[in-house]
Amino acid sequence: LLSGIEKARLWAYFHKDWLLQMRSLLRLQLPEEYRLFVESEAILISPDATASVLPDASTARPEKATASTSKVSVSRATAAVIEVEEPRETVNRYRLLIRRAPENLVVAALEILSPSNKGLGSSIDQEKHLRKRSALLDAGVNVLEIDALLEGNRILPASLSSLAEFDRNAWTAFHSDGQRKLRGWGWNEPDPLPIISWKVDDELEVLVDLPLALEQAREFNRWDSLVPSS
Repeated sequence: LLSGIEKARLWAYFHKDWLLQMRSLLRLQLPEEYRLFVESEAILISPDATASVLPDASTARPEKATASTSKVSVSRATAAVIEVEEPRETVNRYRLLIRRAPENLVVAALEILSPSNKGLGSSIDQEKHLRKRSALLDAGVNVLEIDALLEGNRILPASLSSLAEFDRNAWTAFHSDGQRKLRGWGWNEPDPLPIISWKVDDELEVLVDLPLALEQAREFNRWDSLVPSS
């Protein structure tokens, strides 16, 4: 299912469904003082600023003389006009935040990576994602990141770089006594998705059941009818 959704370019729609099912499963495991919120952000995807400003093929033409300029000497050069249409796309990105009451403190954050997070189409969103991730980690937030996409860059912490050998991966970071501990999972295309043990607070650990959440998301919007299995 995941490969079909990725190939059909429907990930922007599907990953919200998947995340919401994870939220429902986590809600059953969390005490009442914890709140779960899905944070959304609209991202404008456009070509990198470092890319060439010229298209592969373009047409140049001299500007037509107007009434005010028709008497100017013909020896004066006229400017060439190049018209280029720059593709842009707006996508929504979602992150699950777990807050602890009554201080309303963010203790954990879960994100399913999108193609733009991984540098597909533009490196700008990838850089933004990495800055946000670093800010969460530096603030002591317990992070869970899931990369279920086959395409794009692997943007893993250096200590978990060996996970890049797998088709898909997930990793968590947990903060305790001023130290950060990381744990990672890697799996390939034929392998079943893992059930992830995620420590969201000092004495609180939950299970993120990726296969069950995937099955519930599949049923909720009948994804099999949109992406027939091969």
